Amino acid sequence: MIDTRFEMREIELGFKDFYENSGLDIYRHPVSIKEVRRALENDPKQYLSLFNSEFCRFLTEDNFFHEGEDIAVYQHYRYMPPLPHSHDFFEVAFVLSGNFYNFIGPKNKNLPLYPGDILILAPNTDHAVYSCSDDSIMIDIMIRTSVFDEHFMKVLPDNDLLQDFFVKTLYGNSGTPWLLFKTGEDTELKDCALNIRREHSRNKMYKNTMMVSLVSIFLVTLLRNHEKDVFIPGMNPSVMNETTIFILQYMQKNYATITLAHLAEFFNYSERQMQRIITTATGKSFSENIRNIRMQKAAHFLKDTSMSVTEISFSLGYYDASNFRRVFKNHYHVTPQQYREARLTEHPN
Repeated sequence: MIDTRFEMREIELGFKDFYENSGLDIYRHPVSIKEVRRALENDPKQYLSLFNSEFCRFLTEDNFFHEGEDIAVYQHYRYMPPLPHSHDFFEVAFVLSGNFYNFIGPKNKNLPLYPGDILILAPNTDHAVYSCSDDSIMIDIMIRTSVFDEHFMKVLPDNDLLQDFFVKTLYGNSGTPWLLFKTGEDTELKDCALNIRREHSRNKMYKNTMMVSLVSIFLVTLLRNHEKDVFIPGMNPSVMNETTIFILQYMQKNYATITLAHLAEFFNYSERQMQRIITTATGKSFSENIRNIRMQKAAHFLKDTSMSVTEISFSLGYYDASNFRRVFKNHYHVTPQQYREARLTEHPN
């Protein structure tokens, strides 16, 4: 039985009748609004009203969001044909029930979506989605790019390997800029999504501030509960994505002592395979990633502790302090001592 909050709307009943009676095979692939209208030329006129309004092929923030609005929430129309479109903002699609099919990218990859699936689409990603059942309910959360950057990408610490992982996927040139989280029966996330939908439907004071806060909670909860349940497009199909996440976390935790040989042995890969997994996931080699982590930690120790340069170098896995100084200067263009003195000048306390 359908939740009364999601009863079929009038336009959906029209799309359903069209789907059941038209006999048109337009739900198996993306179809333009012109193709639909052309197919309807010899059909009963009652369906033409469904497609008379102009359908925007590309949506911009300026013509999509209301003034002062950073988050918009919609429920996807059931039975609507898969009309291709893209937009210059982020979309977070959460399937509450039923099944959906999403054609994504230039090759129209057909990505089935099931209850609990959360699909994050980066700006300018071509996609077309449809469902053909009354119980298919999907909440679409549209987020301005600036807000998404601030409340999702900034959740992970700077220079964290997982941040590199997500940034490379959503902002890289892979041609498949999307992430799919398989969250299953996570009632905490479902409640978050319903709260976002409910707040958007009300016209209360501080609505936009509340919406941004609720979406931030939703995205943090998603990472906290399902960081390892993400499917990444373009990854080597022989490599489990959960394993990739474990590899990155292991590197992040053991940066001071880890070697490529040890990492490969620990996860039962050859060094060549391991190097390829890391480069595919982050866009950087094993050594580049470890160096970046060590330098970020070094900057923290110099700024926030009284540890000597020698103590810091040993804690980071550099057993020759002069080698540490050389690497640090190549990375930050100043010596460790100069870096510390500059930070003390900025924040004298």
